Amino acid sequence: MKDKPGEDHKYVFGGMLTDHMLHCDYDRMNGGWQAPRITPIEDFELDPSNATLHYSIECFEGAKAYLKHDDPETALAFRLDKNFERMN
Repeated sequence: MKDKPGEDHKYVFGGMLTDHMLHCDYDRMNGGWQAPRITPIEDFELDPSNATLHYSIECFEGAKAYLKHDDPETALAFRLDKNFERMN
């Protein structure tokens, strides 16, 4: 298990991962979503033709995020409305 960060830890977006992950399987023949479970983090496999690999990237194509010049701890998003329009 990873050590807990100290009280003075500075959190940054995407800078820390947990050592566990959530699993929730879908089974059409067995009632849909199955009971969720939390397990230690591990690798998982996706078929290369899985549409989420394509569309998840496309959702953010052209989107921008910048750190604010006078406040580098604040991120500003740019053009998310255009991405939303395109995905619709």
